[in-house]
Amino acid sequence: MMRPEREPKLETRTYQATERSPEIDEAIKLFHQAAGIGFYEPLPEEKQWSNYLDLTYAQKMRFSLVFDTAAEPHSRHGADPVHTYGAFPGLINAGGKAPVPTHKISAVTVAPSYRRRGILSKQITADLDYAQQAGFPMAALTASEATIYGRFGFEPATYQTRFTLKCAQGVKLRVQVPGRVVDIDPKQFAAQYAALSVNALQQTFGSVDSTEYDDGFALGRWDTWESLGKPKNLRFAAYYDGDGQLGGFATYKFGGWDEPKAKLVVQKLVATSEAARIKLFEYLGNHDLVEEVHGQGPVGDPLRHVLENVRDYHVRSIDDVLWLRVLDVVAAFEARGYQQEAQLVLSVSDRLEMISGSYLFDVSDSYATVSRIEEGHAPAGLPRVSLSERELAGLYLGSVQLGQLLDSGRAVLESGGQPGNWMDLFNAPREGFTPHGF
Repeated sequence: MMRPEREPKLETRTYQATERSPEIDEAIKLFHQAAGIGFYEPLPEEKQWSNYLDLTYAQKMRFSLVFDTAAEPHSRHGADPVHTYGAFPGLINAGGKAPVPTHKISAVTVAPSYRRRGILSKQITADLDYAQQAGFPMAALTASEATIYGRFGFEPATYQTRFTLKCAQGVKLRVQVPGRVVDIDPKQFAAQYAALSVNALQQTFGSVDSTEYDDGFALGRWDTWESLGKPKNLRFAAYYDGDGQLGGFATYKFGGWDEPKAKLVVQKLVATSEAARIKLFEYLGNHDLVEEVHGQGPVGDPLRHVLENVRDYHVRSIDDVLWLRVLDVVAAFEARGYQQEAQLVLSVSDRLEMISGSYLFDVSDSYATVSRIEEGHAPAGLPRVSLSERELAGLYLGSVQLGQLLDSGRAVLESGGQPGNWMDLFNAPREGFTPHGF
């Protein structure tokens, strides 16, 4: 006779890593241990726990652990959580006057035997409500699975290529890029890198701010988040423009002689301009004995277009990076930059009922005034488009255009169908690129 399936008794415990305490220290350890298991990573070594604690407090992470208080004593979940969920404050460059405050979500896991019980749905709904009440216009995440987060209103907003730059004969460019690249001692470069990182955020549309982990990773303090061990054989280079101003930085390593082709692998690259990025890859590709450089870049990478031989740039994959969710239509879209001037009404249907309603967009001089309006009170003659919260999120950085949504049926033109600037209202001046994951 089969035993009936046991119903878990779930208990959520939420912590804020701001002021240090032994209780929160222990909760952080449980959180990162369970998250590592959830992502099939090895458990951190004991000597690295101080780094995990420091970095989690530096992020000011708000994190939740869900326990099954009825788990069998011999089960791992008799003591360990069945679900982890973390979030922390950040910024995103949306092309406006200043970066937009963003609720960054990370380390979401559910143990295999507890899936399809609504644990994530309950947690993410509560967390998005918290973020909205806290005043964040946007929420963001990087997704390990592409089918989970759409039902909560998230949509891909930036993409990247993973590419191989062939350089057995060196890198030959069609243009001469000004400036110079210098080998760097990272121990002497922390202050300069910190200033560069802030400047790169301001100059890189689609970027999020770097965390203390990102900065330490770039400067060779540790390798991956999963171990936070001391990396070996890293090299560092900085780009200075024609006026001597720091404009870019790259962390890279040699791939080893046992590979089929000798290669350099870029670990981290931040730049304030395309010239800086191109010059750094030119430098990397001109190392003796190196046949390939492996890196990441935007889908429409300008590097490809300045190569003498465009086939030297080989795309290995195209991946989504940043996923966005709108929490406050007025605050988010007034903080964004615009290229067109137009008026438009968007009617948003939100499955979580967080931003459902009609919004009047009045855009001029590159910025928008957004007003929530009552149903049936839209000014006469304006185009009115209905769409879901997901499609709205896709418009935020211009990863999808309004015309594409209308053509594909993902948005519907309700009235005012004359062509005009409103069709291009959310188009971005350039492709978004996100050099920092989280």
